[in-house]
Amino acid sequence: MRLLICNSKNWFVLNQSIRNSHTVREISTKEELSLELLETFCPDFVLFPHWNWIVKREIHNHFNCVVFHTAPLPYGRGGSPIQNLIMRGHKISPVCALKMSDGVDDGPIYCKQTISLEGQLSEIFQRLNSAVNVLISRLIYTPLEPVEQVGEVVTFKRLKTADNEIAPNSNIQEIFDKIRMLDDMSYPSAYINLDNVLIEFFEIKKESNEIFCKVRITDKGEK
Repeated sequence: MRLLICNSKNWFVLNQSIRNSHTVREISTKEELSLELLETFCPDFVLFPHWNWIVKREIHNHFNCVVFHTAPLPYGRGGSPIQNLIMRGHKISPVCALKMSDGVDDGPIYCKQTISLEGQLSEIFQRLNSAVNVLISRLIYTPLEPVEQVGEVVTFKRLKTADNEIAPNSNIQEIFDKIRMLDDMSYPSAYINLDNVLIEFFEIKKESNEIFCKVRITDKGEK
């Protein structure tokens, strides 16, 4: 098969066995994803492990585009799904392979693979990478018909840097979750914003009722 991998984050790496068995091309920017490229490459699947941009209708209507989303859809459509799930107390989540459509994460689902949401974000990404590779294997080796989503729709808001601030009234579990859900080099860290300094937290561990992590303190300078 011919596979076009559209991926804007470095946590995903396609399994070598899939790469060796198929014709694979990878892109990582909005500008690269063009109708001209698709018509020239003629992919059997256009796969989106993570993509920061809206895909034009002329592309997903004419090519077999599959997006991967971590949430028990239709609950959890929208941005920052892992962080939003952790903030709501979820410990596990399915990773869904769904057919891309006009709406955000509302297409029918081909298949799912459940992962744990425990640990640092970097650890969750490792599990997510494995799950997406499993789902890609199912897609290319097993004929699958996507099934429409069923249930109550809950849409998540994409988190911004301002949402990473630790609230003064947070308890220790809330602080732990806020830090670990952002604990990866590709994401801005959780922080406490004081008058003169910015305190950021990363590489977190929790033992009993105590949190241990690295701290970066930045002087904000005179106002």
